[in-house]
Order: sequence, then C-alpha cells, then structure tokens
Amino acid sequence: MSIVTFYNSAREQTGQTMSAIAIATNMAIQHNIKILLISTSLNDDTIKNSFWHEKPNLLSGIFGSNANVVNQSGIEGLDRVVRSNKISPDIIKDYTKVVLKNRLEVLLGVTGTEEQYSNIYDQYLEIVIQASKYYDFVFVDLDKNLSGKVKREILKCSDIIVPIVSQNLITIQNNIDFFKKVPEISIQKAIFTIGKYNENTKYNAKNISRNIFKSKDLIDIIPYNVLLFEAAQEGRMVDLLLDFTRLKGKDENTTFLSELSNTGTDIKNKLSLIRK
Repeated sequence: MSIVTFYNSAREQTGQTMSAIAIATNMAIQHNIKILLISTSLNDDTIKNSFWHEKPNLLSGIFGSNANVVNQSGIEGLDRVVRSNKISPDIIKDYTKVVLKNRLEVLLGVTGTEEQYSNIYDQYLEIVIQASKYYDFVFVDLDKNLSGKVKREILKCSDIIVPIVSQNLITIQNNIDFFKKVPEISIQKAIFTIGKYNENTKYNAKNISRNIFKSKDLIDIIPYNVLLFEAAQEGRMVDLLLDFTRLKGKDENTTFLSELSNTGTDIKNKLSLIRK
C-alpha cells in the first residue's frame, strides 16, 4: 500500500498530469494491482478526458469504464465525509470512477470556484492517507495551485516522489534544490523523470545524468508521443496503450511504451529498496 506523488516545483508545462495518467494506466494493464489516481486540480479535465469522451457516440474503452461521467467529481462528497469524521479506506471507492475494474480508479479534481477549491484542498492529505490503506498504489497528481502546506504534507507522507521535469538543466537543478531546502522530504525517495522527452538534443538523458546527477544511471524519461496526446482528448488512453502492446519491431510507439514500463518498474524497485 504505497503513495506515489507526481510533482514539479516549476510553473512550466512538463506533461506532469499526462505522465501520471500514462504510468498509472500502463501499470494497471501490466500488473494485477489496484491503483487509485487522484487529481488535486481545479477545473482541469485532463484525467477525465483521457478515459471518457463527452459525446456518447464517441466513447471508447473495453474494460467496463463508466461512460456516464458527470461533471461533479467525488472530491466534494469526500470533503463532507472527512469533515464529519466518517471517512474510512473502503468508503473512498464510493466516490471514484472506474477505469479498469479491480485495477484502476480515478478521483477527479474539484469543479467550481477558487473559493470552493480552497475550502476543500485541506482534506486531500487525509483522503490520500486513507486511500493508501485500501489501494495497492495511490498516485497523486499534485497540483501547483494547492497551498504550500498541503503540498509539503502530501510529499512528506509519500513513499515515492516522481518529479516530472522539463528537458532543461536549470529546471532540473531547481527541483533538486527543492529537496535540499525541505530536508524532511527525502531526495532518496525521488525518481526524477523528464516529461515530453526529445532524444535529439545534446541535453539527452545520458548527458543530463552525467552532468547533474554525476551518475551512469539514466534519468527516467517519458518521450513525447503525438498519439498519446490525441488519445488524452478522445477518451482512448486505455485502448491506445493496449494497441501499443501489440506492436512488433521498434518505433517511436514501442519505445514510448518501453520507457513508460521502465518508469513503472523503477517505482516498484525504488519502493522495495526503501522498505528494506
């Protein structure tokens, strides 16, 4: 029962949410484990649109996905449960949306005003902790707009932190410096991962690992993939990754899936190492 938090200390777009979605979905497909993906966002439909399409005739998904997705997320309901001190691990599933039965569920973010959001986000920590008692993995997509205190508390309780960074030396160094400034959040549980990765630059994974981490071990990467971003707008994330598993030979899509799987494996291996 583990908490894995996706995080970025910078304000730039790094593909953090897309990376969290893709890694969680791929791990759920490949392994017989129960995963909950939690959005901590305000008015961001990226996760919902990755699994369901607004138009009924365009919906896809072959694992019994819940097609009747409403705009109201389960966070509002869970907020009331937490405030009434009635929350328990098994109650959380009543407020989630099923993507893959017994494999992957999502808890959508807040839909509403900034005031409503600020009144709710203090409950995220308790929700994450309780969920980790029920699911094998709780993946938290940590939104930049959460209060600093809430973000730090979730990072502190996380077993693994996956900083999704851009392919930029300064940005990567700034994320490393964040851990140095907040010593109670150990850098030892971090798996630095480049989102929207492009191999065709001198700032590739090998050189970044050597120059910044002073290590032969490569930083994890999630290559930029056009089909992934299309699927994320059409509710086809599960179908796309399943299609990739059937491909033969080596191309950009099989490479993408391989790197996605590598990051999932690194999460599991790092977790095992920390617990030893």
